[in-house]
Amino acid sequence: MPSLETKPAAFISEILTANHYPSLNGFRGISIILVVFYHLHLFTGTITSYIFNGRLGVGIFFVLSGFLITTLCLKEKELTCNISLRSFYIRRVLRIFPVAYLYLIVIAFLNVIYNLGIPRFQFAGAALYLMDFSYFRSHSFTQILSHYWSLAVEEQFYILFPFILKLNRKLFLYCILFVVVALPVIYTIQEAVPAINHGVLYYFTHYLIKFQCIAVGCLFALLSFSKAFDREWIMKTKIVGNVLAIFMIFYLNFDDFYTVKTAYLNLIISVLIGYLIITNLLVNKDWIYRFLNTKVISFIGVLSYSIYIWHMLFASFDAKLPNVFSKLPYNIPGLIIVPLLSYFLFEKYFLNLKKKFSRVK
Repeated sequence: MPSLETKPAAFISEILTANHYPSLNGFRGISIILVVFYHLHLFTGTITSYIFNGRLGVGIFFVLSGFLITTLCLKEKELTCNISLRSFYIRRVLRIFPVAYLYLIVIAFLNVIYNLGIPRFQFAGAALYLMDFSYFRSHSFTQILSHYWSLAVEEQFYILFPFILKLNRKLFLYCILFVVVALPVIYTIQEAVPAINHGVLYYFTHYLIKFQCIAVGCLFALLSFSKAFDREWIMKTKIVGNVLAIFMIFYLNFDDFYTVKTAYLNLIISVLIGYLIITNLLVNKDWIYRFLNTKVISFIGVLSYSIYIWHMLFASFDAKLPNVFSKLPYNIPGLIIVPLLSYFLFEKYFLNLKKKFSRVK
């Protein structure tokens, strides 16, 4: 098996020395389109529901997140011989917190004005990034805060793993591999022992399974920084490989959370997504790269976080809210305008501030 031992600084892979990966915004754009269309229930046919699958969209986000954040940490450690946890967490806070908390403030205001009935503990669960725990989702649950589960999964993952990567890269690799393989093992045990609580299984399948997606992204980052990464061979087989990967992703896409098959399919799909990401990072003239870098898809990708945070205000279909929030097609203008305003008037300020704490480009 090829070694995952890192290369000397002079031979850092081209992926890690690049200052910008423009196609990543293309992946973000595709992801958010899948999520928004899924939550708006715009396509309910068998084929279209497989294509516009919100779970696939979130899976792409998670794999992308694991890959990019691990890549930046590896670059920092290679170029500065250290990972600044202080800078890492400041960047995370400036990236995630401002828009997330602004949304909660707006929803709290609407909760009072329109008597939406959202309990305080759900606001607490969202604010503390605990919405992936069933307690915060099972009592008087409201769709308008439901999407905060994915923020919770991501922030919980990054509480611990940067510490491990800072300490020891090999230990980080072992921990990531454990996360990747642990969920299939949990499923298999549950299948063999039906007496195991199904509530516990639901937690692992629906929420912690996304740890698996992030971990796969981390693995691809480690691979790109290793002697095992052969860019020349990958690029020679890229078109055929990408087409097959896209076909397999939609062919294998699943719609349940309670079987052993779920963990294995999620793992395979995550690996295919990771492969698509790593083969489309660097500038290329093929049609797949050009599509990912079209102006519309890239722009949607830039706005993707603001769109994700705000879209459930317009996709919860709460009858207590005015039609401009809760009824198609009246909610479409708001779904477009609010994220735009959020990004340019609010989020962008914090993104610029975040750059001051970046130790590598």
